[in-house]
Amino acid sequence: MHPTPAPSARPRKRFPKWLMVTLGVFVVLFVLGAIFGKAPETPTQPVAAPAAPATTTPAAPTTTTSTPPPVTYTVDKVVDGATVELAGSDGTHRTVHVLGVTVATGNNCYATETLAWATSKLAGAAIKLTTDTTTGVALALADGTDYATAAVQNGYAKFAVDATSTALQAAETAARQAAAGLWAAPCKGAIDAPTPQAPAPPAPPETKNKEAVAPPVRTTEEQPDPKPDTSSVYFKNCTAAKAADAAPLYAGEPGYRSALDRDHDGVACED
Repeated sequence: MHPTPAPSARPRKRFPKWLMVTLGVFVVLFVLGAIFGKAPETPTQPVAAPAAPATTTPAAPTTTTSTPPPVTYTVDKVVDGATVELAGSDGTHRTVHVLGVTVATGNNCYATETLAWATSKLAGAAIKLTTDTTTGVALALADGTDYATAAVQNGYAKFAVDATSTALQAAETAARQAAAGLWAAPCKGAIDAPTPQAPAPPAPPETKNKEAVAPPVRTTEEQPDPKPDTSSVYFKNCTAAKAADAAPLYAGEPGYRSALDRDHDGVACED
């Protein structure tokens, strides 16, 4: 048998010439770079910080806002005709002065009458503040009547000198013309002093040069009764007295004589 001939070796591939030149240039540049300088550093990319875990905020509860009811007031105490203590529906307490009026206070003229009237109108009553300032308030009663106007019109208050209300001025004019309340005697509009005292009546005039007449003197001694006149009647005897239907005869009576009274007991012709 003939031996199998060995396969022939494949021819080696040769790099193209342009590729060899290019590789040579890169090798030279690499060597030069290593000798004369450092290779340029590759910029590093910033690392992003880890994201914070998301937190869930609980939603605030939703509330329905409503307008609070208005504050109402009740008169807790009447200090005088123009000063009162109020109790509010919100629990507040305050002392207020009524605007536009001035009243008698203490022992001054018409103070007692004014306080009594104001108490009957305001004590414990529900009122409305139609004006509310730092210097005072205006009060309206439950029926809508303005308190200050009613007080001036009925003669329990005067129009304040620093007020500008024409309604109060007209109310005072009407009260003054009608001589109502404090405009009548004895105050006559003066409420800043005690009640004037009435003048004492004049003493009776003395009588001169007149003799005093002595009063009659009365005696307590009793005078004896006058004896009746029995002389006009005469009975001769008891028979005559009985015949005249006059017996018996008592002492002191007409016709009685001691001669007819046998036993002298004051009764004659008794048999």
